[in-house]
Amino acid sequence: MPSLFDPLQLGALTLPHRIIMAPLTRCHASEGRVPNELMLKYYVQ
Repeated sequence: MPSLFDPLQLGALTLPHRIIMAPLTRCHASEGRVPNELMLKYYVQ
Protein backbone atom coordinates (compact mmCIF):
# COMPACT_ATOMS: atom_id res chain seq x y z
CA MET A 1 0.00 0.00 0.00
CA PRO A 2 1.50 3.38 -0.98
CA SER A 3 2.22 6.02 1.64
CA LEU A 4 0.61 9.48 1.60
CA PHE A 5 4.06 10.88 0.92
CA ASP A 6 4.87 8.70 -2.10
CA PRO A 7 4.83 10.50 -5.46
CA LEU A 8 1.77 10.06 -7.67
CA GLN A 9 1.66 10.14 -11.49
CA LEU A 10 -1.59 11.75 -12.65
CA GLY A 11 -1.59 11.94 -16.43
CA ALA A 12 1.27 14.26 -17.40
CA LEU A 13 1.59 15.55 -13.81
CA THR A 14 3.90 14.06 -11.22
CA LEU A 15 2.69 15.03 -7.76
CA PRO A 16 5.29 14.96 -4.97
CA HIS A 17 2.81 13.34 -2.54
CA ARG A 18 -0.78 12.06 -2.42
CA ILE A 19 -2.31 14.87 -0.37
CA ILE A 20 -4.58 16.89 -2.66
CA MET A 21 -6.95 19.75 -1.87
CA ALA A 22 -10.10 20.17 -3.92
CA PRO A 23 -10.62 23.53 -5.66
CA LEU A 24 -12.47 26.09 -3.57
CA THR A 25 -15.31 28.16 -4.97
CA ARG A 26 -17.33 31.18 -3.95
CA CYS A 27 -20.59 30.07 -5.59
CA HIS A 28 -20.83 32.88 -8.14
CA ALA A 29 -23.06 30.84 -10.45
CA SER A 30 -26.49 32.16 -11.32
CA GLU A 31 -29.77 30.35 -10.68
CA GLY A 32 -29.65 26.77 -11.87
CA ARG A 33 -25.90 26.76 -11.07
CA VAL A 34 -25.04 28.08 -14.53
CA PRO A 35 -21.57 29.70 -14.68
CA ASN A 36 -21.62 33.40 -15.52
CA GLU A 37 -19.23 36.31 -16.23
CA LEU A 38 -18.55 36.93 -12.50
CA MET A 39 -17.48 33.31 -12.07
CA LEU A 40 -15.16 33.59 -15.09
CA LYS A 41 -13.48 36.69 -13.59
CA TYR A 42 -13.03 34.91 -10.24
CA TYR A 43 -11.22 31.92 -11.77
CA VAL A 44 -9.10 34.08 -14.11
CA GLN A 45 -7.62 35.79 -11.03
